[in-house]
Amino acid sequence: MYLVKGGWKNETARRFHALFSHPLWNIGIVEKPIQAFLEPERIGEVHWLPPLPRGRYLADPFGVLRGGKTHVLCEELDYRTNKGIIVTFQLSDGFVPSTREPVIVEPTHLSYPYLIEDGGRLFCVPENFSTTEISLYTTDEFPRGWRRVAVLIQGVRAHDSQVFHHDGRWWLCYTDVDKGPFDKLFLWHSEHLTGPWRPHARNPVKTDAKSARGAGTPFLHRGQLYRPAQDCSRTYGRRIMINRVLTLTPSEFEEETAAVVGPLRRGPYRDGIHTLSGVGNMTLVDGYRVTFDKSEFGRALDSERRRFLGALTPLWHRS
Repeated sequence: MYLVKGGWKNETARRFHALFSHPLWNIGIVEKPIQAFLEPERIGEVHWLPPLPRGRYLADPFGVLRGGKTHVLCEELDYRTNKGIIVTFQLSDGFVPSTREPVIVEPTHLSYPYLIEDGGRLFCVPENFSTTEISLYTTDEFPRGWRRVAVLIQGVRAHDSQVFHHDGRWWLCYTDVDKGPFDKLFLWHSEHLTGPWRPHARNPVKTDAKSARGAGTPFLHRGQLYRPAQDCSRTYGRRIMINRVLTLTPSEFEEETAAVVGPLRRGPYRDGIHTLSGVGNMTLVDGYRVTFDKSEFGRALDSERRRFLGALTPLWHRS
């Protein structure tokens, strides 16, 4: 959890809270298309996957239909290493997942495997904010065999990229770890998915912690473009704002909030939501509940210990 506002009191409270309260994420399936979330009070039941063994969770789901079956790519995080990898599984009737299989693994933390279809091929843009580039992956052996084929944008540590085609042009938006991970939206455009990509004339096109950072797949409804975004104004991963895009050109951008989704109070993961991903006539979501995990407690405690000792080092070296 991350408190966006406040001074040292909020920061102290956040660190204490993080020692004992750990978000346990999971993935859910809603039997309605993503457009139904424009009326969130009517979305109905969420079918949650069985939780993973203690110390692990799934989040950031994206899906694709192949051979009449729904395949999901998502993040799997291990609390012991605090490192995510991209895994895949197939949903059978009754939303029972097949055995998970790692498909994209890098030395750094991966999450948010955003899927794109173009020219009959499937592509993926996973989040990898430890590097300074936004990379494009593809495969000829789906669901396995993913490989990196292009670097879309260099010199940026991006969160939660959204890539979509609209009005004859490709668009890519993200928030920047170094310039505003929660509130500053950056937009790029290109004639081709593989580039070259050009920055929007008004970057950052938006500054708003309530509705900037990406939260899944943009979609069309009655000819209007909508973009899901995270509301990070109070905490990270609390709820989703669906924005109606009013203007989108290489020189102008404007959007307004059309609907607010979550937290999903009727299920076991009722403390927050940060992904909304359409796949056919279904929608994939994620949600979390606050819990206590011994392995995460140990990792967080060790992190605080190292931070405290690091703060004392200048005092020890005073003459």
